[in-house]
Amino acid sequence: MAAAGEAGIAAAATSFMPTGVPLIQNGGALIVFGAVFSTITALNAVVIASSRVAFSMGREGQLLPSIGRIHYRFGTPFVAVLLSAVVMLGSVVLPTQSAGNMSSLFFLLSFIVVNVAVIRLRRKRPNMNRPYEIPYYPIPPILGIALNGVLAVVLIGFLVRTDLLALLLSAGGLAAGGVMYVALNRYRARGTDGAGSTAGEPIRDESAE
Repeated sequence: MAAAGEAGIAAAATSFMPTGVPLIQNGGALIVFGAVFSTITALNAVVIASSRVAFSMGREGQLLPSIGRIHYRFGTPFVAVLLSAVVMLGSVVLPTQSAGNMSSLFFLLSFIVVNVAVIRLRRKRPNMNRPYEIPYYPIPPILGIALNGVLAVVLIGFLVRTDLLALLLSAGGLAAGGVMYVALNRYRARGTDGAGSTAGEPIRDESAE
């Protein structure tokens, strides 16, 4: 199985499962069908999760406001869904291994961010309504940050040795996101300052002149 690589399970299923089964033909085809269906399910979950994050960031002003728009008829964040679809289609041109490595790294980093956000929300909004509270806080989020951080460091070391393309693209994506975040914050700050200065200007009484 090790020599067969990713096709090891299919090769093993072909060797011991009956052949000539209608539609399926052999055990390897059954494994392939299962892999396709599981991939579709995983993609559906990824689209829902990524579009929800992009929608929230657009609504909070951390991305373009248009990304936080809701469809007038279906009530879905259609711009965020389309943006997620474009990113996913763009990853098709990447080698499968590099795309998988990038996905693993971003998932680990997102888990770290989630646990950090739990701690920040507890400190900044202590009176926030929380239907569910983490038991033994703050041990779980701290463990989550530490363990996911260790896994991320190990994965980065692995990518340095085996897949520099995935590492460089991941770093480029993080850098582009950081630049966009800073640029949007500065743009919003200028808009706020401009509105404030306009509101603070004295109104001239032209009738008195």
